[in-house]
Amino acid sequence: MVWHWILLVTVFVHSARSNDVHGLETNSDTYKPSWVYKCDPEYGCERSDLPSQGHAVNTTNIFKSLDLCRTVCGRFGGMWPRPVTASLSSNTIKIHPNYIRFDLRDVPLETREILVEMTQITSTNLLAECGGNVTDVVTTPVVVHLSVKSSSLTLTWDTNEEYFLDIQSKGNSITIHISAETVYGARHALETLTHLTASDRPVYSTEQRCGLHILAGATVRDRPAYGHRGLVLDTSRNFMPMVDIKRTIDGMAATKMNVFHWHVTDSHSFPLESKSVPQFTKYGAYSAQELYRTEEVRELIQYAKVRGVRVVIEIDSPAHAGNGWQWGKDYGYGDLAVCVNAESWRRLCIQPPCGQLNPANQAVYRVLRRLYKDIVDLLPKPALFHVGGDEVHLGCWNSSEEIVNYMKHKGFDTDVEGFIRLWAEFHSKALQIWDEEILASGGEKQPVLIWSSELTQPGRIQNYLDKDRYIIEVWEPLSSPLLTQLMRLGYKTISIPKDIWYLDHGLWGKTKYSNWRRMYGHLLPRDPTVLGGEVALWSEYIDAQALDTRVWPRAAAVGERLWSDLRSGFAAAEPRMQRHRARLLARGLRPDVLSPAWCAHHDSRCF
Repeated sequence: MVWHWILLVTVFVHSARSNDVHGLETNSDTYKPSWVYKCDPEYGCERSDLPSQGHAVNTTNIFKSLDLCRTVCGRFGGMWPRPVTASLSSNTIKIHPNYIRFDLRDVPLETREILVEMTQITSTNLLAECGGNVTDVVTTPVVVHLSVKSSSLTLTWDTNEEYFLDIQSKGNSITIHISAETVYGARHALETLTHLTASDRPVYSTEQRCGLHILAGATVRDRPAYGHRGLVLDTSRNFMPMVDIKRTIDGMAATKMNVFHWHVTDSHSFPLESKSVPQFTKYGAYSAQELYRTEEVRELIQYAKVRGVRVVIEIDSPAHAGNGWQWGKDYGYGDLAVCVNAESWRRLCIQPPCGQLNPANQAVYRVLRRLYKDIVDLLPKPALFHVGGDEVHLGCWNSSEEIVNYMKHKGFDTDVEGFIRLWAEFHSKALQIWDEEILASGGEKQPVLIWSSELTQPGRIQNYLDKDRYIIEVWEPLSSPLLTQLMRLGYKTISIPKDIWYLDHGLWGKTKYSNWRRMYGHLLPRDPTVLGGEVALWSEYIDAQALDTRVWPRAAAVGERLWSDLRSGFAAAEPRMQRHRARLLARGLRPDVLSPAWCAHHDSRCF
């Protein structure tokens, strides 16, 4: 598709003819192109053939700002994830955050405090579109009326996150109505509101002037396809500072993802402070600066909650437990873990350093109780906990005389099935302890999450894991039948296909890198037993320096699939994804590029 304007061509030709053979006359703006963008509702935003050179252009569907063009262009504008239904005006009105008022009269008293925080985040995100300074001050009044029915602040799989958003402009004022069953639906509506705004600053401009525009009219009805829309972050193999974790949650909030699955411990390190068991960090943290203090964690959980994100803490066990557990003998507890930091690791674990809890030592369960109590005290009710539970290396346990003798005493054979029984016994005892601590805190028993493993295979899982108590997180490749098999058995599941939704793949071994298009192309089964899915970043070869570029914007592709689950291709989604990447950049994240900049300036031209 080729388009241009006679005015631009004429000016260019005249300029060339007015110069002599010694070359073009130059000034400070000679080498600074000023592109404009035209919206084609079918193809997206397309850059002009020639720079505008500061001359006026026809403003119908033509914008100096690519972000503004994408916000009004197409059926869903610049919204990410795609809503269920939307009707958007192609006109915009200039506004200023200082003249936005949020009306909270029609919300339960119990919800007002958190809603005030949510509206403050909305205002901050609007300011971010102009780098924190909206210089074009207009006094157009904007009133946002919020209506919330439920007084509950609980965020679970059953929380109603549906919302309705309506923008109307009349004369010199804008009225916005938001209605939702819960504060989390209202939060999503506020997030969508920011997706219906954009700055008018030209692309790559050094101009200080910046105005903010909002659609003159819009109606959006929306709800998520899945209640569990998660991101796994491993902060054990390489430590991630709290500021980087919070920034990741900011990206999740922008994408309407609602579960931060925190893989905080592994055999490599134990950076999570336990006030009841300080030995965990004393023996397990990489340094005094690389640990997560209790008050920091508590503040993170609240930070996430205000952004519609539930924090799930994972204490991996009985495998993936080494450093942080090796202090038992020094304190008279015996070996709490075996094979810790073993040199001949290949016969004892999946990757170095080795380490597995010692189920023959009853002191392990006393220590777990103290740790679990600390975690119960941290998590909001109902607490959602991940027990780990994968990649138990039977050779490690078999190398321990104490464990083998314990198995013989229990009447367990020392073959594969005998070790499976030992493994299942560990989870049964650990779950009982977790339940007791939950009940002691005034909470109610909840299912726990557990990774798929040899223990969760059909024909075995029914003997050891109660389907009402365990939710299976299936990380098998797409070719595996396990997810479907567990669905048929009635187990609730969360899907995280490692060969497509693992963000670290392509960085090591024979793994294959998945770009955002490949991640976007995968759809989960629609079945009541499938609660949702997660995208995962394991940190063997990644630290905070590469965090944003590894996660974003690819995780957003999964985020849309878990929210809208519509069978649409990446071509229609890419302009919205480009706008979402720009949004994340504006909010302080450092997402990776999606394409060459020329392709980003010419929607649908690089497929």
